Amino acid sequence: MTTYVVIDVEFDGPLPGINSMISLGAVAINKNGNELGAFEINLKPLENSHPDPVTMDWFYSEAPEALEYCRQNPFLPSEAMNKFGDWLLNLPKPRIMAAHPAPLDFAWVNWYILKFLRNRLEKYPFHQPFFQYMPAFDIKSYASAVLKKDYAAVIRENYPKELHDNTKHTHKAIDDAREYSKLLNKLFNI
Repeated sequence: MTTYVVIDVEFDGPLPGINSMISLGAVAINKNGNELGAFEINLKPLENSHPDPVTMDWFYSEAPEALEYCRQNPFLPSEAMNKFGDWLLNLPKPRIMAAHPAPLDFAWVNWYILKFLRNRLEKYPFHQPFFQYMPAFDIKSYASAVLKKDYAAVIRENYPKELHDNTKHTHKAIDDAREYSKLLNKLFNI
């Protein structure tokens, strides 16, 4: 049975490599809805990176508690990604990354995997042994199909409450990964 590793990331700007991922949260589930594990880690900024002023202004005004949380006990990016890789390898195969929306979170995790776990990859630039499939399962696209809604109409704020309670979206990566894992589980059972 496939292990869906639902990820959420927080970052200090829109561009991987120029800006930095500051937090990574992941919750692993299977299609039966069983939680197989959870992982969270905060990351120090990349060397020579530059926080984006617009992103940081958003954090200061919209999610200051989340920003403070992201700054607690940060690890060097290489150490953080190796810890993430080790955690992934203990989950059942096959593993696939999932996110809401996947293109955004995948871009960050992909860049960090290729940068910091390159020597552990079986065949660069593919993510094996960590993930067996690429890129990532897009929960938003899946919701669009299951709910028979236009992709553009599927946003956090307009899910039926019984599927997703957007008031619990904290912008703390682990909280949001957990909420999206619950949403995915509910979508699997519609």
